[in-house]
Amino acid sequence: MHTRSVTTASTVLSSIFFTLQLVSLACSCFLYFTSDTSSTQREVITRLYHKDLWRHLRRSNSLSTHSLIAVGVQTGLVPLTVCLLVGITKRRRFLMLPWLTVWGLGLVAGIVGAVLCVIKIPGMY
Repeated sequence: MHTRSVTTASTVLSSIFFTLQLVSLACSCFLYFTSDTSSTQREVITRLYHKDLWRHLRRSNSLSTHSLIAVGVQTGLVPLTVCLLVGITKRRRFLMLPWLTVWGLGLVAGIVGAVLCVIKIPGMY
């Protein structure tokens, strides 16, 4: 009885994660297709980037490049999440391993990247 409740909870939480992942993928696709309009550039660039970079980012296509990178990363993570869901529901542990590996390494890389940003770019913000 205990393993069934753990499986149910894991399936529900993984399904919620998968839904959020699909929503963020759709939003990144929407941002990619609307990144050329001036209103989108004004709203996104002024909120995400430092004031010194606004003129450069509006003239270049950096916003579409960043959103395309986000779409690529999220598209690569969707099959891993599907494997996680199948692994939980079918009780196949080897299908959960790719998701755990990628997200574990991604967590470490995100922490290292945040520390490097603070160390290497202290004067910008």
